[in-house]
Amino acid sequence: MNSPLSPEQPRKRRAINACVSCRSSKVRCDGRRPCGRCEKNDTACRYYDAVKDEHTMRIEKLEESFSALRDEISQIRSQSNTALVQQTFAPILPDHLRQCGPAPRAVDAGLITWDQAASWFQSFFSGSQYLVPIFCSNHVTLMRISSCSPFLFDSIVSIGCRAEEGFSSPTYRQLQSRVREHLTSLLIDSSVPSLEDVQAVTLMAAYSENGFVLIALAMRFAIQLGLPDAMNQLMAYVSRRPRAVDASERTLYRSTRVWLGICNFELFFSLDGGKLPSTALQTSPRKIRTLANHPERTPVDVRLLSQVELNIIRSDAYRKIVQRVDSMLPQNESTLQATIDDTGVELSLWLDEWTAIISTEPLPHERSLALQNLHIQREWALMTLSLKAIAVSGIENIAIMTEFQRSLVIRAKEAAARHLHHILSLPISSSPPYSPSLPGQSHKSTYLSTFKWTLDYVWAKCAFSVLIVLKLAILLRDPVASVMSLLRDAHRLLEKLKSVTVGHIAYFQILQTSVEKCEAALREYVTQQSSSVDLGGAGGEESMDGSRAAEEEFQGYVPSEFVFEWDFPGLNLKHMPLGWQDLFINIDGLF
Repeated sequence: MNSPLSPEQPRKRRAINACVSCRSSKVRCDGRRPCGRCEKNDTACRYYDAVKDEHTMRIEKLEESFSALRDEISQIRSQSNTALVQQTFAPILPDHLRQCGPAPRAVDAGLITWDQAASWFQSFFSGSQYLVPIFCSNHVTLMRISSCSPFLFDSIVSIGCRAEEGFSSPTYRQLQSRVREHLTSLLIDSSVPSLEDVQAVTLMAAYSENGFVLIALAMRFAIQLGLPDAMNQLMAYVSRRPRAVDASERTLYRSTRVWLGICNFELFFSLDGGKLPSTALQTSPRKIRTLANHPERTPVDVRLLSQVELNIIRSDAYRKIVQRVDSMLPQNESTLQATIDDTGVELSLWLDEWTAIISTEPLPHERSLALQNLHIQREWALMTLSLKAIAVSGIENIAIMTEFQRSLVIRAKEAAARHLHHILSLPISSSPPYSPSLPGQSHKSTYLSTFKWTLDYVWAKCAFSVLIVLKLAILLRDPVASVMSLLRDAHRLLEKLKSVTVGHIAYFQILQTSVEKCEAALREYVTQQSSSVDLGGAGGEESMDGSRAAEEEFQGYVPSEFVFEWDFPGLNLKHMPLGWQDLFINIDGLF
């Protein structure tokens, strides 16, 4: 008989920590989870965990992290293999099976590599997040977005590709096609979209020709998710603080950010697309300022919140103007004058108050860029406000306008000139009045350097502002030296945009054509007035009081993009002197 200590029968070790059942029964426990006795008796196996030392806890934590990373990598590889199989056998699958489920990521489909995706993802958050301020870059990572939302991931990567390789890049076109597939799958799917889906649709709207339709779709999805109520719930959290911001409040702030971003785009697309907003944003400047002081607020949020308040002011003014279609009658001009003046005061207060808020931003670059953007936005609002008031009157000929109507045109031209100077100027650190650039002075505008990421809408605004200021200067018969100064600034703008333009951009061509047509009109005028005037000089205070062929062509120049895509006001203005009136006898003077 073998001895109990023989190697053929190893001694059983006593469990260091017995389970509750074995301990209460005072029987040996093997220490497994569940232990053999509990598993045999089909009873719950519970343990009283022993107190662990610091090193053991640290090792266990590292093991858990390593296990989580290994599972994530395995999941990514599994998804990649699944996508490869689907791509390989897609031609032999039935149509109803081929279209089931969401589209895979672009990297899974083999359109781009992970290195390209990472590079373009980083590029997006180097500039585009300022223009589509619905993200918090502190909480957005490549792995998180790629794993939770292929739709949002491909949308972000496609815009980064567009910034680096341009509109005409074949890869960018393929990525856009992939993004449209994601949207199609989302629309066919009957489930409620996620917050990431809403962000992806909003991003598509910002960089699409169909932005107005897509932003309406994003707004509908957001309402389905209950985002409009997030701001009121967030205000309730804020009112009962002081305390630390918890996870629920962070989620509400994130939802509020996305909702305000959607509403802000809807306001932009409506007001500058020739329509009043379809929905009224149920908030107030005071609530918006409260969010500006929230602990979760980022520098990008300041830009969003200031724009939301600005567009609320613009919406209120537009509604008052449109309601007075006949306000250009002499007896009603005073009412319209009050609306224009009151809105001007509101915009000045808006600029001062948000300048004070932005001045607390600790990073100098973020602060200066935000301040420059405030001035650009204010001048755009003043310019379009005056032109909108003229547009509702139905009067297009400056030669027959009343003194009040003409003063509105002058206001619009001055605001457009300041808008151009602010675009070209260096970033500012405070809020002094603008100072025009000196002729020949070369500046590197931080604002223009962001145009590689910018939206079609911002390109359109830039091209329009230059076209309108040149056109109004000629229609108002400004001195030649003044028009020449504006032309020099327009040329500087063209030169600076050439360094950031990647691929063909229609609005850059519009900008270039506008400058060329204005030069032709001015050259024709100067030639006919005096052969001694040098076009490249700064002299000459002659009044531009002749209607010539080149000028008529410039007056009638209205790009189709500003008719069918953006209904910016003021491009239909003309100057047609009615000289035939001099043929009539002044009957009153005969008596």
